[in-house]
Amino acid sequence: MTPFSAVFSIFFLHYNRPDLLVREIHPSGCGMYNVLIVDFSIVKDSLVKMFREGGYNVELCESAYDAMKKLKSIDFDLVVSEVELPGDNAFDLYNYIAKNYPYIPTIMTTDRNIDTFFDVIFKEGIGNVLCKPFRKEEILNLAEKLITKKNIFGLNNYLPDLIETKKIRITASKQIKKAISIIADEIEKWGFTIDNRITLTLILNEMAINAVYHSHGLTDEKKQRQAVQLGEGEYVDIFFARSKDRYGIAIDDYNGKLSRMKILDSINKVIEQNNLLDRASETQEDVTELISETGRGIDLVRKLAGEYYFIIQKNVRTEIIIIFDPLFNDNTSCTHSSLKIIEDLTKE
Repeated sequence: MTPFSAVFSIFFLHYNRPDLLVREIHPSGCGMYNVLIVDFSIVKDSLVKMFREGGYNVELCESAYDAMKKLKSIDFDLVVSEVELPGDNAFDLYNYIAKNYPYIPTIMTTDRNIDTFFDVIFKEGIGNVLCKPFRKEEILNLAEKLITKKNIFGLNNYLPDLIETKKIRITASKQIKKAISIIADEIEKWGFTIDNRITLTLILNEMAINAVYHSHGLTDEKKQRQAVQLGEGEYVDIFFARSKDRYGIAIDDYNGKLSRMKILDSINKVIEQNNLLDRASETQEDVTELISETGRGIDLVRKLAGEYYFIIQKNVRTEIIIIFDPLFNDNTSCTHSSLKIIEDLTKE
C-alpha cells in the first residue's frame, strides 16, 4: 500500500448515465404544482415567466393580505414572496403560512443584505432567502427540491451535464489538510482558475472540520483542538465534480445531526458578534471574552461561496454543496448572501 492510500482513499467516479443528471423541469413534469408569487417589484413578471416556463401553475398577488385570501381558496405547493411588501409585513405572511399551512415550503426574495434583518429570519425559522439577482435555474431547482424532497443529495442534481466526479474519504482529522490540497490541485488540472486558493481552502477546511467533529459528537475535542480518529465504519466524504464551465464540491457526513435552526442560530450568533465588534471599534470596549468561533464555518460558506445548499435528512445525512461558477463570481452585482436550506424530516 502506498503512503498516500495509507492515509485515505480517493475514488474516481464518472457519471455518464443520463438518469444521474439533474432532471430538467418541463411543463409535463411540474404542471401539477401550484406556486403563489407575492411580489410587487419590477421583477414580478419575469419571476412569473420563469415558473410558467418551468411548467408550474402560477398565481400572482402583490400583498400579504391578498396572498392569505388565495391560500384559503387554492392548494399551493410553494409560496415565493418578496420580503418587502407595500403596506404589509412579509414576515407576518410567513408566520401565517407556518401556523396554518406548515406543509407549504416558502422562498423569500430580496435585494437587501439579509444580515440587516437576520434576527427576524432566525426568529421565524426561515430557511430560504434568495438575494436578487438570482439565476432561473437556481430558483427552479430549489423550488423543485423543496416541493418534492426528491433528488436532494448529490452534485449531479445541482450541477448538470457532469463530465467527471471524484471522491475523497476522510476518517481522521489529520487527513483534512492534505485532502483539500489534492482537491484544489485537481480542480486546477481540470483547467479552472482558482482566483483565491486561500479562500477556497478556508471554506473547505471549516466545513470538513465541522463534518468530522460536530456530526460525530466530538465538539469538545474540536474546542480543545484535539486530533481525532473516527470509529470503525465512520467517515466523511468530499465529492468534487466538473461540468464544461463550472465545478462543485460537496461535503457529506452520514449522521444528519445538523438542522435548519442550528444553521440559523450559528449564523445569527456570528452576525451578532460582528455587530459587537463594530460597536467595540467605536467605543474601544474589550469584548474578547464575548467572541467565539461558533458558526464561522457556516458563515464562511454563506459569505464567500456563490451558489450553495445546506441539505439535511434528519438522522441520516448532511450535505453541504458549493457550486463555483467563474461568470457568477465575476458578477459584482451578486451579493453572495443568500440562504438555502433543504431539510427532509421524514425520518423523524
